[in-house]
Amino acid sequence: MNNKENINKNFFLKHLNKFIIIFVYIFIFAFFLYLPNFLNLFSKRDNVINVYTFTDMISPETAHDFEKQTGIKINLKYFDTNEELYAKFKISRGKGYDLITPSDSWVELLVQQDLLAKIDTKKISNFKYLDKRLIGKYFDKNNSYSIPYFWSTDGIVFNKEKCRNFNINWDIIFNKPNDLKFKICMIDSSKEAFMLAAIYLLSRTDKLTHSELEKIKNILTNQKEWVEIYMLSSLQYYLFSDVVPLAVTSSAFAKKVLELSDKYDYVIPDQGSILLIDNLVIPKESNKIDLVHKFIDYLISKDIIFYNSEKYGYNPSNELAYKLANPRFLKNNSFYPDDKTFAKLYLLDNEMDMKKIDDMWLEVQLTKKR
Repeated sequence: MNNKENINKNFFLKHLNKFIIIFVYIFIFAFFLYLPNFLNLFSKRDNVINVYTFTDMISPETAHDFEKQTGIKINLKYFDTNEELYAKFKISRGKGYDLITPSDSWVELLVQQDLLAKIDTKKISNFKYLDKRLIGKYFDKNNSYSIPYFWSTDGIVFNKEKCRNFNINWDIIFNKPNDLKFKICMIDSSKEAFMLAAIYLLSRTDKLTHSELEKIKNILTNQKEWVEIYMLSSLQYYLFSDVVPLAVTSSAFAKKVLELSDKYDYVIPDQGSILLIDNLVIPKESNKIDLVHKFIDYLISKDIIFYNSEKYGYNPSNELAYKLANPRFLKNNSFYPDDKTFAKLYLLDNEMDMKKIDDMWLEVQLTKKR
């Protein structure tokens, strides 16, 4: 054996462990990526719907009830963020999944990537009961690919006694009053933080110039002085232990706070806020289109959508379910906005340069408090 062969052999043996580790990681990644396909090999393929959803959208009880009624099995698998869903679908093109629950702007991206199948609303008997204000939005103007499922708003949840001397609006969030003696909790989404600041500063969220984004970044940087923590959920500890008396959050999370204590209220500031819509869509690779239509119709039916709405805090898209809601929330214009307030709600869109937004948000986060 010559020196060159010895060198090659020694190099291979020296790095054998690394090669094995890399191979194992690739295998694990591929296994979980195509797990639904593997599961289908061991099930009655024509009688199973694989659902990929947020953890707080479709309850296991709902899936089991549908299976009892129809004999169609529902496999629930969960994702944490829209970014996770989108990244996975760009790689696998959604193979192995039959129903997913992306949020508004992500529907548009999935349509642009030709990853969604068309939906026939004529096959969905409960479609006619959906809130018309949720229909025909920019991300799917004809609802050819998506059915609105849940919706919520961003706003401010606050301790009524401790905040009694303040007007609860975006000014207290983005322009600290001189007599403000407490800190606040701020939403931790870069996109939502920039959009809310844009609503406050510019009364719009579209066509933001570089100089306008810089002004927004400066506002968010200055805001750090009175921000205790950035988060969206798990607010109860900070509110109920009096760490903060006020937080920017989703109406879905605010509802949970109000259910636990009468000391709190929730408001959408007069300047307007953000509307978030989560949708039911069918991956183009699904071969269960007819079965999925039945499941969608079931999910948006009055009693079922109300059950999941109550369990997770979001507003149901079916207007018939509004009548079942707790009057305390139904009569609160910030939880169930009237048309005038609804007209001031802005949808998250894909106009923003998210690379730039994320970079600016990182600058904000890294800036030391004064």
